[in-house]
Amino acid sequence: MSAAPSIASNSTAPAPAAVNNNPLAAAAQQPPLRPHPITRQSDPLVQQSVEDFERFISFIFSISIFGASTFAIIAGQMADPVDIWKPDPPPFSLATVRTFLGIAWLCFVLSLAVAGYSSSLLSLSRQSVGGVVDKDWGRAWDRFGLAASVVLYLLSAVAFLFLSLSLVAYAGPVGWVAVGFTSLALLFVLALSGYQISKAS
Repeated sequence: MSAAPSIASNSTAPAPAAVNNNPLAAAAQQPPLRPHPITRQSDPLVQQSVEDFERFISFIFSISIFGASTFAIIAGQMADPVDIWKPDPPPFSLATVRTFLGIAWLCFVLSLAVAGYSSSLLSLSRQSVGGVVDKDWGRAWDRFGLAASVVLYLLSAVAFLFLSLSLVAYAGPVGWVAVGFTSLALLFVLALSGYQISKAS
């Protein structure tokens, strides 16, 4: 009597796959995690400084446009101070008064040019960084902004000083009072500019 065939020996069923318990191999099969990009934000102090500079530029534009209108006075007919101060000699001759007005007009025109270029460079600089004015951008801009501010302060003060000197030839006491106040303003501008430069350095 023959023995029955063994089921186990004739079975062709596949063996179960071995479980991979290696954590390094499992981690290698997972896709790598991508870091989230860091979002740059504007610094509030730098943003406030830029807005203050823009308001200052607008103020300089208004004053310079007003001052540049003195060209019509320079080119027009002016009263001779000799006729006003008779029989005393005038403080300044008509030619000197025209020179004073010409210097004041030139300072106002230069203020317009510096203010315009500064505003344009500020816009281009902000566009180059996508409008994000952080501390790094602020440190780079502070040097140019400070230099432009000092130049604009000095040009405006000098322009008003020479306007006041030209006024002396026609209204002596009022003109000298104006010269005194504009001289004090010029000293204040020099002190403020020196303080800002020392603070920036």
